[in-house]
Amino acid sequence: MRLENLDLDDVVAPFTFSSTTTAATHVNRTLQPFAADCKTYDIVPYVAAIQACQIYALDATRNMRWVFTGGDDGFVRKYDFFASMGGKTLLTQNQKHAQVESVQKAGVIVSYWENEEQPLPPATPKPELKMSPVYSLAVQSEAVWLLTGMESGAINLFTVRHEEGKCHHVLRQHKSPVSVLKITQDETGCVSGSWDKTVLHWDLNTGQVVREFSGHSSQISSISFRPFTNTSSHMLMHSNDVLLTTSIDGNCFVWDKRAMNSIPRRMPPPERTPPWCLSACWSADGTKIYCGRRNGTVDEWDFVSGKCIRSFKMPSGSGPVSYVTSMPNGKHIVCASTDNIRLWNVADDSELSKSAVPFLIVPGHHGGTISQMLIDHDCRYMITTSGNRGWEGSSTETALFYEILPIT
Repeated sequence: MRLENLDLDDVVAPFTFSSTTTAATHVNRTLQPFAADCKTYDIVPYVAAIQACQIYALDATRNMRWVFTGGDDGFVRKYDFFASMGGKTLLTQNQKHAQVESVQKAGVIVSYWENEEQPLPPATPKPELKMSPVYSLAVQSEAVWLLTGMESGAINLFTVRHEEGKCHHVLRQHKSPVSVLKITQDETGCVSGSWDKTVLHWDLNTGQVVREFSGHSSQISSISFRPFTNTSSHMLMHSNDVLLTTSIDGNCFVWDKRAMNSIPRRMPPPERTPPWCLSACWSADGTKIYCGRRNGTVDEWDFVSGKCIRSFKMPSGSGPVSYVTSMPNGKHIVCASTDNIRLWNVADDSELSKSAVPFLIVPGHHGGTISQMLIDHDCRYMITTSGNRGWEGSSTETALFYEILPIT
């Protein structure tokens, strides 16, 4: 589906964000029963959304109705998550051969559009628009609008619910591909990371940069906001104030946005660890940080002391840990290596000693680099995508949709 080329007036026109439709500064995370205090989880894949390209980016609406992916072919794809999980479309017999037995359903794609580089105004006559790989992607919680990271360093803002796929504004300051995009919790801003080694905080009402976080010496690979537990309501929440950023050279920085011109807390790779990090995440309560490494390890850092506590070693031959995310019970993290995805028990050492194998294999993925993993706010579903995000590694060119069941 090819959308009409947009007018230059549309490219530079500001986009207004209504304060009445945005979320609160701190957004509660509601969980399915037993998800926060279970012993472990059963994570089973049911759907394969097969694409003929490496998948770089992934995001979904808060209620998981719509799932968006972007890859190296330059298209943004929109899937109906619940129609996919309901089995509206089944995989062909040939497609099933490459999947585990539980995966019988195909992803239901609703629409797609081109991720095109927009010309700088004025441009007369209007040049032919060039498609760009979707290096990163972030969608508003109700799919009103969506951001994509471009190869040129620009960030396109598309509408989704109305005039789907129309670019209304372009954010310009990065000089290289935008590898990470995260929307702030109040949905009036976003934080972007790029191959130009910079992290920028944008005001989406004005389209201007309000702050730049400088200090990384390599391409930015991940960004995440710190979660915390509300002591009165015991609910998991997310804050805009504390930011975790990682870069390809293995450095992890923690920034406090409340302190202007603050110096980040640095968490460099431990001794004898290769300088590499594609992904890092917070623990559910925000007290620990987990960093995936090239040598098949995940480092655990204490947020308060800033010290590396221990490392979890994947089995020999597993390959680099390309993605890591935490589960809400505080006892498990999900680690993606080239060979498999593992649900790793990160409980205290005394509890770990009772188990000969401290992890469970999550079925579905085998071979290829995992580019993204998304766990919904209720901890009912998980989505994984395969792609190298423009760096190195092979891809299965597939997004898998999982169901999560707490085991008490």
